[in-house]
Amino acid sequence: MTIDKEATIKCYDALAPFYTFFRAKTLRSDREIMPFVLKALMPADGERVLDAGTGPGVYAIKIAGQARNADIHAVDLSPAFLKIARANARKAGCGHIRFDQGDIENLPFEADRFDKLVCAGALEAVPNREKAAREFHRVLKPGGTAVIIEPDQGRNIRDRAFLFLLYGIGLIRPKMRGFGVTDIKRYYLNKHDFRALFAGSGFSRVELYDRRGSICAVCVK
Repeated sequence: MTIDKEATIKCYDALAPFYTFFRAKTLRSDREIMPFVLKALMPADGERVLDAGTGPGVYAIKIAGQARNADIHAVDLSPAFLKIARANARKAGCGHIRFDQGDIENLPFEADRFDKLVCAGALEAVPNREKAAREFHRVLKPGGTAVIIEPDQGRNIRDRAFLFLLYGIGLIRPKMRGFGVTDIKRYYLNKHDFRALFAGSGFSRVELYDRRGSICAVCVK
């Protein structure tokens, strides 16, 4: 099924304020996941770092706070999310982050550009995950590291409840996304999915970790 990107953008634009509010109220998972991500990435001054599918900009801002002189880029499909992310970055005093509209299935960057990449909670919503994973590999420099975080299929109750809420209020239209409510399991990845996805995308090393109901993949090109 061909996914209508313009309709998807409208969906994400409508979702952005709800997601941002919901996420701000459930930040307890960040107490474990965020330190893990920062330790795995080890962003350093002078490096180029990409936050792919930045949403409200939480990860880009945390990385910017740790590496003040890093070249940090963040992309999202939704202009509404980007507007929120820019505002959040200004409030945090992180004016050196560059936010641009971009599709993680077709990243607007040349090959071998970034030293580090993070993608948190965006891959699950991508129609062609294999293409997105190949894009992550393409834009990373040889030896570069990507950290991808997604809710573990069947374990992350918070994210599952939020998804059902979005169905209930009509912000997610199943036919537009290519699956129905009864196909809810297809929306989430499990460990087997993760390992197969990133190993098949060309990464030389893929390590998986459990963190508070989420799977964290650390992938080295």
